[in-house]
Amino acid sequence: MKRLSFLLVLMAVSNTALQAQQLAEIDSVFTVLNQQRGFNGNILIAEKGKIIYERSFGFSNYDDRTPLRPQHMFNVASVSKTITAVATMQLVERGLLNLNDDLTKHLSGLPYQGIRIQHLLSHTSGLPKVQIHPFRKEISGKGYTNEELLEVYTRVAPELYFSPGSNYNYANTNYIFLALIIEKISKLSFEQFLQQHIFEPSGMHRTFLFERNVPLHLQKNVVSYYRKPKWLSKRFHLVDTLAANIEDSATFDNIYGASSIHTTAGDLLKFHTALQNNVLLSIASLTKMYDPITLNGKKELTINEKSNYPAVVGTGWQVAKDSTVGKIVYHSGGFQGGRSFLIRNLKKDQCVILLTNNVETDRYTFTTPMRILNRAPYQLDRISLPRLFSNEYISNGIAVAVSTYQKYKNDTAYVPFVDYDFEEIGTELMNAGDLDAAVKIFELYADTFPDEYSWSMLGDAHLLSGNESKALECFEKSLSINSEYGHSKNAVLKIKGGNGK
Repeated sequence: MKRLSFLLVLMAVSNTALQAQQLAEIDSVFTVLNQQRGFNGNILIAEKGKIIYERSFGFSNYDDRTPLRPQHMFNVASVSKTITAVATMQLVERGLLNLNDDLTKHLSGLPYQGIRIQHLLSHTSGLPKVQIHPFRKEISGKGYTNEELLEVYTRVAPELYFSPGSNYNYANTNYIFLALIIEKISKLSFEQFLQQHIFEPSGMHRTFLFERNVPLHLQKNVVSYYRKPKWLSKRFHLVDTLAANIEDSATFDNIYGASSIHTTAGDLLKFHTALQNNVLLSIASLTKMYDPITLNGKKELTINEKSNYPAVVGTGWQVAKDSTVGKIVYHSGGFQGGRSFLIRNLKKDQCVILLTNNVETDRYTFTTPMRILNRAPYQLDRISLPRLFSNEYISNGIAVAVSTYQKYKNDTAYVPFVDYDFEEIGTELMNAGDLDAAVKIFELYADTFPDEYSWSMLGDAHLLSGNESKALECFEKSLSINSEYGHSKNAVLKIKGGNGK
């Protein structure tokens, strides 16, 4: 008996030491990412309800250098969908809603038949996205609510992308409509429903729908959001000052269900714990949420291929196909100023939360801590070669940037340039007046994508730098590829005309 007790103690010590190594590796990985790739955010890792790692990297406000702290609150964007999905399943569990209900049973006037509640939850409805044509022009800058968006859909009546249940298309529209259904059935506002049925039962006292609902005494804990608006930006800019983000805010800031929940990493852990302990839903309902959805009952659809956990579609969750260490479910969120990620190992009761207030991190990196925690191989997000080129130019000049490009252009560990990367960076260089650097990058462009456009842009750079003979060669090369390319034709006529030819 004593020997058994000793072995159990030894195993516990061994496991603790192993976990410490794993957490040290996670800390090392994200320390380097913070220093070299701009990772800025909060990380929380818990196992069996206990926080085993928590650290803040960087700033809640870049402008005044306010350090991030665990109590800081983030807009978790589409991670909000997991909460909306739980709210929907609560109504199903109470017999007030059925997953097979037709959408028009609850939202009359919509010109669609065959869309079920399950289709909304799994993004298999075929409903068009609210961010694109024909809606963007209609709603731009108007700050419509969910009700007003419903009126637009009813009036515009766009065709579905596909017949319900036959395919997958991730669209905020699905969850905007779910929030309306929750309000209609419960006779509560969406915010009231969440507070009464999810936030309060879970102990989530720092979670609110919309930033404007965060109490005054907590407003200082709401982070600011940043991104680099151009390739050659030397610093992160507050997104509230950027034209594209200002328009987005004016258009989408009153929409809920698909996004807009503001919370902390600690409160998201409470949400995870409440689900694990069946506080919010029964085991049967949770099992239903975590079961993969099939298309018309036949085919599973793999999503998130660019991740350490390629997944199939669940009900409000993405379900990892890799189940070697237990069933793993997750959801990501993102907008122009931030990224968020909630990933859970249901069997081991592990939870990893990452919240950022810039856009420098994506799914490979976000899924890395769960892999390390379970001693599995992992891949980080590939380094963007256009971003590395730009950073090298800013720090060390165009010669080093070009050398860096040549070194890594065929390296699969890097995200390669596409045509418009060359165009955007080259145009920024011309606008900045560094014409020699613009010539260099357009030379790379013409070498990598030799078409009428690249040769024409190289011609423009030579022309602006005063080298008409080189410019003429480039424009004529452009025309040898496409003799009808108007910009090059006009440029050749202008140069030859100026030379009296």
